[in-house]
Amino acid sequence: MDTHSTTTAMDVVDYDEFRQRREDPSVAVVDVLPPTTYKHSHIPGAKNLPLAHVLELAPDVLSDQQQEIILYCAGFT
Repeated sequence: MDTHSTTTAMDVVDYDEFRQRREDPSVAVVDVLPPTTYKHSHIPGAKNLPLAHVLELAPDVLSDQQQEIILYCAGFT
């Protein structure tokens, strides 16, 4: 039985909004690329969680369960 509550509501965040919000402590930035890609290039401070397991692993990896999560799958240039 799953003891974690999940939310499926999602919004798209554009680059400008991401830039404004990435330093906000109420936001967790999560890279969903494979670990090898994350290791070579990721946004500083981002956590790495495989996309298929984000909802499952987030409660264990993210310290603040109330944080909004912004997922990204490629580095911003």
